[in-house]
Amino acid sequence: MSIDIISESKRRCIEQGMKPDQIPVPVTTLSPLELKRSQNKYHTIISVVDLFGQKLVKMLDGPPIMILIADHEGYVLSLFGDENIRQMMNKLGIVEGMQFSEKEMGTNVVHMALLHNRSIQLVGPQHFHEVLWQTACYCVPFHFKKINNLSGTIAIMTATQYHSPFILPLLTSMVDSMERELLLRQASRDQTIINDLMINTMNNGVIITDDKGNIQEFNSFAEKITNRDRESVIGNPIFAFEQFGNYIYNVLKNKQRFQDIELTFTNSLDHRTICLFDAMPIFGDRGNLIGSYAQFRDITERYDLEKQIITSEKFSAIGKLAAGLAHEIRNPLTSVMGFIYLLRERAKTESESGYLDLIYSELETMKQLVSDFVMMAKPGSPDRKDVVIEDLLRDTVRFMESQAKLTSSTITDYILTDETSMRIDPIQIKQVLINLIQNALEAMPDGGEVKIESRLVNPNSYQITISDEGIGMTDDEMREVMNPFFTTKEAGLGLGLSTCYRIIENHKGKLSFTSQKGRGTKFTIILPR
Repeated sequence: MSIDIISESKRRCIEQGMKPDQIPVPVTTLSPLELKRSQNKYHTIISVVDLFGQKLVKMLDGPPIMILIADHEGYVLSLFGDENIRQMMNKLGIVEGMQFSEKEMGTNVVHMALLHNRSIQLVGPQHFHEVLWQTACYCVPFHFKKINNLSGTIAIMTATQYHSPFILPLLTSMVDSMERELLLRQASRDQTIINDLMINTMNNGVIITDDKGNIQEFNSFAEKITNRDRESVIGNPIFAFEQFGNYIYNVLKNKQRFQDIELTFTNSLDHRTICLFDAMPIFGDRGNLIGSYAQFRDITERYDLEKQIITSEKFSAIGKLAAGLAHEIRNPLTSVMGFIYLLRERAKTESESGYLDLIYSELETMKQLVSDFVMMAKPGSPDRKDVVIEDLLRDTVRFMESQAKLTSSTITDYILTDETSMRIDPIQIKQVLINLIQNALEAMPDGGEVKIESRLVNPNSYQITISDEGIGMTDDEMREVMNPFFTTKEAGLGLGLSTCYRIIENHKGKLSFTSQKGRGTKFTIILPR
């Protein structure tokens, strides 16, 4: 180091009226708020200095040192190290927030390193003030253009007896290594931000595990469909998830890949989400298994749309069939029933009359079946009238109460006390309600409670729910229950729910349901006002 730089600094100190035997007193300091802001700005650099500083202490093997970080104006942002040196510095006013200026602190390494933009060391009497003649100080400036263009200094203070010509080169090497570490951290942080952005903004659920099956990543969509929050599952085994844990087990154990596995998730509000599930192993650079990747693609809307299209096609085909049946069966059936009626009038014995009554009754059943078949295929357009929907609901409940008593069941209504006027076909809507309540009662052979609830979803929608405590349905049954001719009843024809579906559809409403085997079923009707 040029002696002229030190001599020039000491000359300026004398010109400013300083005396070597006086103790320097720092005057210019940052306020607590300003200090906090600067520390936040240099936070990454401070954390890296702490890391490398600990390594430097081990390399120097023994001497007590204090490491100091200052910003581009010489304000101390952080200092750590030997407690005895810290106490001595505190007595001199060298604390976080003070400024190492020449006019207040005399000849010092921080000011000189910033002024000349070079590494500086001052040992013993090279300091201006005598109080520092027992110390050796080393300082290296830094300017990290790619790290928010931050600049400043890193300094080391120790006692003169521990002075070594190797300390300054070590400190210079440390600053160079710090820049590489900071760039690596920034690149890693940027990559993490990009990954987080991609993972947490995509419309797919993403789960990543390590090679032991412990969850490492669990994005917001995965939280939504599994009804589990990220904090509760991170670090825990994925195998606890019944729907897909076994697939991940096979991925990790046998390195299998799975694609387009259909899974259904139901949350606490009975909202159903249908997903296609993919799972695959993750391999490291050497081809070793390091984890697994799983994703869920929400196909609920597509699934429902496909189901509606299939159902519409079925109803269309049945509609054509029903029209033919109505023509081909009703006309001859009417004639046959007419002749049977005449024969009943002329029956000579009670036995003959009984047989003819039985035949006529069966023909009436057949006629009703044809009518139901036609109704299911294409219910008539709603004959809309202004109806107080709550009155219609209560009338239906009263009508079905006797049926409930026969099955040792009860019907509990939670119907709005308001009088909500709606323009609907009361006969058709009552038919839907009776059908759904009847199904609920039949689903509870040992009795139970049927709940009828109603509420305004919003000013334009009215919701009716009918729930039971019955036998419920399996997943396979739920997929088929709205299809014509599907039934779980021994004597059923599978037309009731299909008819309900078409009636609600013709009212521009929506009929949906949820069910759990052994726990019951709930049907929900949404009608527009």
